[in-house]
Amino acid sequence: MPRNYKTDNKPAVDLFSRNIDDINNQNRQVAKKRKIVALLNRSEEDLTIPAICKKVKLSIPTGTKLINELIDDKIIVESGKKETDNGRRPALYRIDPEYAYSIGLVILLKGLSLSVYNLEMDEVYSITDDSFVLENSTECLEKVVAFIQTAVDKSKVNQQRILGMGIGITGRVNARTGYSYNYFNFLDGSLVDFFTEKFVFPVYVDNDTHVLGLAEQYFGKAKNIQNAFVLNLSGGLGMAIISNGEIIGGEQGFAGEFGHIQLGDSNRLCLCGKRGCVGTEVGGHALERNFHEHIEKNETSLLLTKKEEEKIDYLDILRAASKGDALSISITHNMGFKLGKALGNVLNLLNPGVIIVGGKFAPADAILMDSIKAGMLHTALSLPLRSCELTFSSIGSDAAIKGAGALVLSRMQLI
Repeated sequence: MPRNYKTDNKPAVDLFSRNIDDINNQNRQVAKKRKIVALLNRSEEDLTIPAICKKVKLSIPTGTKLINELIDDKIIVESGKKETDNGRRPALYRIDPEYAYSIGLVILLKGLSLSVYNLEMDEVYSITDDSFVLENSTECLEKVVAFIQTAVDKSKVNQQRILGMGIGITGRVNARTGYSYNYFNFLDGSLVDFFTEKFVFPVYVDNDTHVLGLAEQYFGKAKNIQNAFVLNLSGGLGMAIISNGEIIGGEQGFAGEFGHIQLGDSNRLCLCGKRGCVGTEVGGHALERNFHEHIEKNETSLLLTKKEEEKIDYLDILRAASKGDALSISITHNMGFKLGKALGNVLNLLNPGVIIVGGKFAPADAILMDSIKAGMLHTALSLPLRSCELTFSSIGSDAAIKGAGALVLSRMQLI
């Protein structure tokens, strides 16, 4: 049986895990140390003690004392000497990236993935269960817990050095309360409450598309962009909306349900129970449905010579399109055009500076770019369209997991 991680041991990351709401001198010192660690971890360059003190507004004696204590705790390390024109060269300092770790977990309809990251967000361990199928059941939740426990064991990372775990789960999620409304909604408390009882480290949860947006914001093409759309175009369709530098959650965390905008030219029944949702026409599952409908009309595809029809998925269709299969190209272009029309409407509403297509479709930029742009021309106003860049994610297939790991460091202001 997997061991229970809820222990009474004092974490090595006590600096960030302890409650400092009570106003006393000890907690004031902890708060100052947190500022120093956060500054160094966010800094793009190593810093001297005077530079650290200036940025966190501490006197040199106080800052030196606190930094020396952080060095003794092996949180801060000396990284070299600063080049100067004359005189003694001052020491430079940085955070030891192996001082602490964050966990990113993504729970999808089909598939479970976990990665462990150090403070520089370098991946130190990863594991995936492609056989996992998400169900709203106690048994499924127990599988997730066992998966996490096994992963932490195999990673060989000391659990006392884990700052927290960020979870991105499909469906509607309230990140503020920690509730998942579509899956594991049978719990007496929130999903965060449940996992916090199981593990010694704190847990944060959000929608899988929102954590994908967080990854783009910190590591991708939305970095330093104030207003952006990040599309999660995979089996389904979702959107993370970045406005004034912040990912918009909405009143209950449901903002970005782009797949449920009414497209107007579809009568397909959506999983939500309504008809005409853009997600019934755009996304991997929609692409598969379109492919099968064309085959039923006696159209042909090179894919049929390589796989049985019922085993062909949307990734097969995208690969076939890139190799010149006429049917695959046609239905992919048609899907891109419909996506562009829907995007144009939202572009008129919110005027983003960039639209980033992420998810499993991100590598299909050569096939989709022109058709999406053509669709946007049909609905978007010329001025907001002219000022908006359409691009595709470059982070890779682990973007959502990395965003889930970044969720922990973001909450602690470490990135």
